[in-house]
Amino acid sequence: TVGGGSRFSRRPREGSWSGGMGALFSKKKKYWVPEHRKMADKLEDLSKWRPVEDMTGWQVQNSAAKIGEALAKTKATAEVNLSYNGLGDDECESLGVAIKQTRTLKRLILANNHIHERGAQLLAQALTPEKGQSDPTLEELDLMNNSIGPEGARAIAGIMICNKRLKKINLWWNNIGNKGLEAICENLRKDYPRDFVLDVRYNGFDLSDPSVDWEKMKQQLDA
Repeated sequence: TVGGGSRFSRRPREGSWSGGMGALFSKKKKYWVPEHRKMADKLEDLSKWRPVEDMTGWQVQNSAAKIGEALAKTKATAEVNLSYNGLGDDECESLGVAIKQTRTLKRLILANNHIHERGAQLLAQALTPEKGQSDPTLEELDLMNNSIGPEGARAIAGIMICNKRLKKINLWWNNIGNKGLEAICENLRKDYPRDFVLDVRYNGFDLSDPSVDWEKMKQQLDA
């Protein structure tokens, strides 16, 4: 894209278009590369993986298994954005393998996909520390605008009490409802770091439900 001014930023001499034509027919060309080709190139050569990889909208759901393998092996990538990729529960199984095996990945963004209860459970299993092993390296999991529901939230809640490396969990717009929030509150620890963030906004909570002790849950969340 051209920022600010016109393509012909240098004013040509009166009666001449040489300046404009020179800019238009520059020898320096830019080629558009389709997303599936970009992904294929990265999967062929792990040295092309950068510390931060933004793959938003690449529609890589058919390559999820290979992406998982690559993330498990790459020694450079700390953040991957896979938003708007049509990823579902099956793809979460492959990503779970990567979460367990990676030694560098710290931030995984899976916003605006099609992840449901089973996908959240698979991710939670991957983030559950194995006996005698260190916690997985992941520090931030972003599941904004998916459909994990109450049971998916319960699965995520289960890792909050045992995984001490996670610092941020984003569950915006996941329809977790009152039951999901209750499960989260039941699994809150007392020793979260000051920079820990749990975002549960816009999840269809029914504040008129008399069976929920909202004051107690507020105290638990604010503690």
